[in-house]
Amino acid sequence: MTALRRSPLRLCAVLVLATASCAIAAPAAELEDAIAARLLLMDDVARYKWNHALPVVDPEREDALLERATGDAVAIGLSEAYARRVIAAQIDASRAIQLELVSGWHRDKQPPFANVPDLATMQRPAIDAATHRLLERLHATMCTLSDESTRADLQNPPASLARQHAAWSIATAALWPVPGDACGH
Repeated sequence: MTALRRSPLRLCAVLVLATASCAIAAPAAELEDAIAARLLLMDDVARYKWNHALPVVDPEREDALLERATGDAVAIGLSEAYARRVIAAQIDASRAIQLELVSGWHRDKQPPFANVPDLATMQRPAIDAATHRLLERLHATMCTLSDESTRADLQNPPASLARQHAAWSIATAALWPVPGDACGH
């Protein structure tokens, strides 16, 4: 620390490097938060489906979500093929979480859950909003996704999803490879 006190230039260099590393890490952290927020909604989705004996897999609804979200992503500025791949992975990861939960509940003979938010009026709008936020964060992060440090930052799930490592891997693996024109180059 005394060396930093004696050298204002050294202190400035440290601050510049710290700021630069924060600029790289912040978008990845925001993308991580957005992916996690969407996946965390799946516990209640699975509970609702369990309570109402609905199947986890709903191909028609998944296809409609994929089409709608891909259109949103293209409007934000993401390429259609890339957006479709990332959104499909989010749907696959969400399905994986729900299937794992329902499988455990079958095994444990789980009774219906109390106070589960309505799927149509509460959960689906929340999923749509979380998906849109994820796409916005993805667009904001595109130029840093090619950095190995960003990929490393997103490799492991946040603590809130620690038990969902497989689903996290599904959700994040689709982020790469990043399209070559991701930064307008």
